[in-house]
Amino acid sequence: MSKNGYSKQGFFGDIHHYDEHGHKTGTSRPGLFGGYTNYDANGHKTGHSSPGFFGGYNHYDNHGKKTGHSDLNFFGGYNHYDTNNKSTGSSNPNMFGGYNHSSSGGCYIATCVYGSYDCPQVWTLRRFRDDILAKNLSGRAFIRIYYTISPVLVKWFGNTSWFKKMWRGKLDKLVSTLQNKGIQDTPYKDK
Repeated sequence: MSKNGYSKQGFFGDIHHYDEHGHKTGTSRPGLFGGYTNYDANGHKTGHSSPGFFGGYNHYDNHGKKTGHSDLNFFGGYNHYDTNNKSTGSSNPNMFGGYNHSSSGGCYIATCVYGSYDCPQVWTLRRFRDDILAKNLSGRAFIRIYYTISPVLVKWFGNTSWFKKMWRGKLDKLVSTLQNKGIQDTPYKDK
């Protein structure tokens, strides 16, 4: 599956994956027990995806090592995570029966409001997510819910000025509070 692009259903249950330019990047073929065997664009096996709990999938490389998982979101798509449970993107249904893929790493609303994933306000929010929220059960639950709902909200309303205005004041206040508590706004790499 491409990090950015789309997938569409083929014959016999195959799912064909394409990058954002329409070039085929691979195929997933149904397995015997409900999962998929994954192949690159040249037909070489790259791994498999097995059914997980609650309709998601666990992903493995060609040697059987787990590479991540995908959970169903509220809108019929999937949120993707690496083995450290960090968001690696999402796949949401498109109008043609397939999925559109996005590799955005998170902070969807803040990125929409501030115009970049790499700016001081979003660096502060990402530190708060990784250093505070991710370290307790209720924080991790909030992160999961946020990564389920916010990509869809941004997709539907992210290009509207009212959406950005509505969130800008709330985020500015949160960022200011976090910075006053010592959370930095310097360049940051996600954990």
